[in-house]
Amino acid sequence: MFKILWQPYPFSDKSVWSRLRKCLLEGAGIGLFFVFFQPFGLNEWQHPNKLLVLMGYGVIVSICTAIHRFALPRLFPSIYIEEKWVLWKEIVHILVLLLLITIGNLLYSKIFFSFVPLSFLGFIVMFFLVATIGVIPISFGVMSNYIYQLKKYNQTIVVQHAQVVPIEEKKAEPLLKLTGENEKDIIEMKAENLFYIESSDNYSTVFFEKNKALHKELLRSSLTRLESQIEAENIVRCHRSYVVNLDKVEKVTGNAQGYKLHLRETEFVVPVARKYSEIVERLK
Repeated sequence: MFKILWQPYPFSDKSVWSRLRKCLLEGAGIGLFFVFFQPFGLNEWQHPNKLLVLMGYGVIVSICTAIHRFALPRLFPSIYIEEKWVLWKEIVHILVLLLLITIGNLLYSKIFFSFVPLSFLGFIVMFFLVATIGVIPISFGVMSNYIYQLKKYNQTIVVQHAQVVPIEEKKAEPLLKLTGENEKDIIEMKAENLFYIESSDNYSTVFFEKNKALHKELLRSSLTRLESQIEAENIVRCHRSYVVNLDKVEKVTGNAQGYKLHLRETEFVVPVARKYSEIVERLK
């Protein structure tokens, strides 16, 4: 049951303008909600600047969401890592936002409502009110973000190889030479014949074409070490356990958890970690 909490969750939009726009729209929405509906008995409250005071709750929301979206990722960069973002972090992320808005509203309310207690009980009551108002827009926001990201990832990209920079011909580039840690185990091939390399602990399995047939050979070497021996531009790291030849990619599929590379003339499917998702742009 708790495994779902560790499922990857789409990372929030990193665009500064997009985040700022969301902060302003959310604040405006809350402000208008208070003005038009005046919940929690506010319709009976009298004040010469009542509408401005009620709109102030929207300003509080905009400030809190801005702190939430801009300040927290800068203060805790080790937590806000896209490739490590999972469902439980998103839930905690939302709870922190509710806590920020609760604190802001509690302090703001104390200015105009002397009976509002700055106490633990007052905090609990305010948190309940904030959660009551926010449950619908927050739920809608979480679901819409998930659906948007799912549609964004869940597509098939047919690779146009004419757009991919080809690996240089043998005359301009030497054979690809992969050497094991003992410096004796060596695999040589044309760079264009490599499909991918898969890591497994201290070993790496090399998948390549030899005499018009697919072969695989095991080398005692880390993937990072083998990657350092490769100079071909289109042979790249795409995952902590995989190096792939982009010239062999036939199509790209994926979902909210990442992309998958389907290699030509084989049934090989190589995953792409979100950290390396920019390489897919090279294949479009």
